[in-house]
Amino acid sequence: METSRKKITEEKTSSAFSRRSFVKGGLMASAAALGGVALAGCAAPASSESKGSEGSAEGASAPTDEITARLAERVKGADLPDAAPILPVDPPEAWDDEADVVVVGVGGGGLVATAYLAQQGLTVIGIEKEGIVGGASRHACTFANVFGGSKEQNEMEFSVPTFPPDVHAFMRMYEQDNSYSIDEKYLKNMLEMSGPACDWIMEQDGMNMVCLGPIWHDKDVHDGKQSVVLGMDNPTNAMEAVALAEGADIRLSTKCANLVSDGTRVLGVVAESGGKESFIKANKGVILSAGGFGMNRDLIQAYLPSAYEGTVQGGPMPSHTGEVFRMGLGLGADFAGYDSWSCWEGAIDEETSGGDGQFWHYFWHGERQLFHNPWLIIDKRGNRQPYFAQTQELFANPGGQMGDLSNCAAWMSAVGHKVYSICDSNFPENVFENNVLLPTQSDRNRIPITDADTLIDNGGLVSADWLAEVEDAVARGAVKKADTLEELAEMLTLDPAVLKKAVEEYNEMCAKGVDEDMSTPYDPTWLHPVQDPPFYGAIVGGQMAKTMCGLRTDENLQVMREDGTLIDGLYANATTAGGLSGEANYGCFWNSTVFGGVGTSWITGWIAAQCLIENEG
Repeated sequence: METSRKKITEEKTSSAFSRRSFVKGGLMASAAALGGVALAGCAAPASSESKGSEGSAEGASAPTDEITARLAERVKGADLPDAAPILPVDPPEAWDDEADVVVVGVGGGGLVATAYLAQQGLTVIGIEKEGIVGGASRHACTFANVFGGSKEQNEMEFSVPTFPPDVHAFMRMYEQDNSYSIDEKYLKNMLEMSGPACDWIMEQDGMNMVCLGPIWHDKDVHDGKQSVVLGMDNPTNAMEAVALAEGADIRLSTKCANLVSDGTRVLGVVAESGGKESFIKANKGVILSAGGFGMNRDLIQAYLPSAYEGTVQGGPMPSHTGEVFRMGLGLGADFAGYDSWSCWEGAIDEETSGGDGQFWHYFWHGERQLFHNPWLIIDKRGNRQPYFAQTQELFANPGGQMGDLSNCAAWMSAVGHKVYSICDSNFPENVFENNVLLPTQSDRNRIPITDADTLIDNGGLVSADWLAEVEDAVARGAVKKADTLEELAEMLTLDPAVLKKAVEEYNEMCAKGVDEDMSTPYDPTWLHPVQDPPFYGAIVGGQMAKTMCGLRTDENLQVMREDGTLIDGLYANATTAGGLSGEANYGCFWNSTVFGGVGTSWITGWIAAQCLIENEG
């Protein structure tokens, strides 16, 4: 089975993104293939004839069924073409294939679920729309469990807020940070099962991870042999090897087109590969593990309205198009985590005033590293906007806000939901002088990549020539470069007088060497005047990291209908499942989830698999 990183499926984008398909460095990332599964429902299933319309993500018009009508009453925009539920199909007269469990989406969490189920002796078919397993997990830099409770964490006497782990104390703290909007039984079970999940994951062959308390790093990354670009590549490959060694059947370039239901239970899925369709029966159940919908603007508009206003880039990867979530809704599933999501700072607006118009760019690129940094940051009126970093005392305490996520929340709250970041021609030297990262911090997201020897093959997504990447961004119009401030202001759609005044005041402060303006002042190492042309600037906002709105489940990750009844045979892990960050929560605390991105996916993938075995026998 081909698992080369270079084998990435070339899929046609959905209608919402047809003009934003990502093609860069020889890598075509799928932006609209159906990638997962979702939920069964209380309404009678649609006939199989519906699959050609409601079952398709290719520019389908909004269906007029009762489920969609009900959602549209609750959520404005729920009937938009690429947000409307995808209805299930009836079971066939004869199935083409079968297994005990079908896992839809073999990213990190789906891979863990597949490996664990196969290890327990179940037959498993995992279908993955991309040409490689691992999804967004490969591109992450770390694995986290902030609560603690694993064997390694207990040996280090680590847990939050105190050791030994106290699940109720953590719940009180976490609920406060998330506006008391998380189901307590659900949260408690996630926390209590997270330790055993981490133990199983870290004990698998090839999982060469170093525990640092709240997080684990791949040893090559920890030792500096590999950069954080594709920082979870080695662990992902190791988990894939475990799954295959245990006999799991992983089918790449295979997308889920529909769920199959008899009106009471989810019986399997319709899979498509190479233009052929097959019905795969799941005798014990289906696990939906297809990630979120951060590349689907219709779903974002309907279920994450603050993200629709505040983000300028989607993600975390182009494959997160949300068909699985829509399939769950089509079976009558409820949703949890309305308007909850997280994002990364430094995303450059490539639509408002130049750029290539694409809704996704890789988050380690040189121009992104540049504008992760504390330059002169202003709003449309010229007022300075804050910059937070863990090197600042307020944000360095355990459990405190992570700097980049706090920046996102602040910047997206500015007028126009964007900020303007300005620096001068000295940025290539100044960027390395900024005191923005703790010495022990392995995630060097604010420092440009310069050592090619630490970069593994990434299909041309990013190089160590970060200055060339900045100039490429200038050439396409994303980063503005001008010899005068007046010219730069015009390029940024700013009033020239406003920009000149802001620069003058900022340069005066830099000359003093102390920031007396902001409640959290700039570190003196950040005070670089804007004085030597050419000048550089960008319109900056947030990039979608995780969509924490998803299908509602019970504490065992079994999918739930709006009336509270459970859908037999259907389970979902986060972030296909929602609710772990509560309602109406974005941006700052906890990266919007206690387990971080990879931990959320992998830990809940294990929990979903464990609970399916316990419930289904």
